[in-house]
Amino acid sequence: MSKESNGKHVIPFGWHVPTQRMVTAREVANGRGCDCVCIACGTRLQARQGEIRIWHFAHDSETQCQVAAEAAIHYMAKQLIAERGSIYLPHREKSKEIHGKRRVWSETICTDVQQPGLHPLEDCQVEKTITIPAEPGTTFRPDVLATLNGLPLAIEVLNTHAVEPEKAAWLEVQGYSVLEIDVNDIGLLPQDQILSALEVRLFDTADYTSWLCHAADREAIRALQEIEADVRARRLAEETILLAQLEAAEAAQKRREEFLRRVRDIDALKIPVGGCTVRIGRNFERVSLKVHGYASDEVFAATKSLAREHGGRFNPKARCWEFFRDAETENFFDQLCERVQQRLVGSFWGSKPTPLAVAKERTIPLPERPLPVFFQDPVLQEAFDERAGILEFDAGYERHAAEQIAFAEIQASTAVTGMTGSL
Repeated sequence: MSKESNGKHVIPFGWHVPTQRMVTAREVANGRGCDCVCIACGTRLQARQGEIRIWHFAHDSETQCQVAAEAAIHYMAKQLIAERGSIYLPHREKSKEIHGKRRVWSETICTDVQQPGLHPLEDCQVEKTITIPAEPGTTFRPDVLATLNGLPLAIEVLNTHAVEPEKAAWLEVQGYSVLEIDVNDIGLLPQDQILSALEVRLFDTADYTSWLCHAADREAIRALQEIEADVRARRLAEETILLAQLEAAEAAQKRREEFLRRVRDIDALKIPVGGCTVRIGRNFERVSLKVHGYASDEVFAATKSLAREHGGRFNPKARCWEFFRDAETENFFDQLCERVQQRLVGSFWGSKPTPLAVAKERTIPLPERPLPVFFQDPVLQEAFDERAGILEFDAGYERHAAEQIAFAEIQASTAVTGMTGSL
């Protein structure tokens, strides 16, 4: 139901001329004898006290007044506040999130500005104009002007229009608290429920009430500053420890990043050869040569021969050959890539190596050939391939002997768990 559905002749409250206050239709005589006028347009009202419809007021004659009901509710709200000298206030607090140096700790501090609940008001006046001598011509007329805890309070009853931000800001500068109470939806209620709904809205709940500003905010800000100083002093020792831990962690991370920058490959070439892949990599310090997967005796022998020809050193931890050429590392990488292609592609597959521009993670597809499998489990087979490679490259065993030793070791290590391999 919209407000317009009540009609322009259905008005919940009238302005009683003799007493100069808003009244309900039950407080006055019936008909024109009610001595009431419309608070919006000043037209005489009739009190409709029939036996069928809810008692209400209506304009005594035709009028273009379209806001009579809204204006009546608005003014009745102001009158109720002024006559009772109290209002139900919402809670208000000031809070601030503070941090230690480099945000090693964080904490939210707060202080109360206004406790919630029904509070008494002093010097309540309806629609009193506020003037500032220092600003001639600048005025503001709040719905209700009062004093709350010794501080000036402007109350605005929101029915159709909210308080303009400029006015609220101006009042804040002048040291006023500004409270806004929304009664916009009350006009949708049946006529006999409007007054009680207004009383609940004003004196029993703060669900429709909000602070636009509060005169005690400045004092609360000063209190926050004192709280912040106390918190910082209390957490100073903790902050010192946390800063030291952070700096240590950052130093460790920096060392790790520098290490990774040095050792991580920035260039690589992959050459698939049957069931294995020969990979040449380069970082800022060295060139590496490594065989991944199962490699035939010929591939292992060729790889080891190339590594030794170029002064490579086997790194058992990384399981690869390494070459250190200082400033010539990049050039040596290109040379080794070309040499490996010539040796592996040309020797084993009989094809002429194709010149390739060095690029990251390049792949040269080559035909595969059947290879013997020592273990059906791919995890065991991979462990076998790696162990056999170490035995051949690091320990100097011939390929066949390295395979036999690796097979025995892997088989023995898996016997406890019941895992078996097959030749």
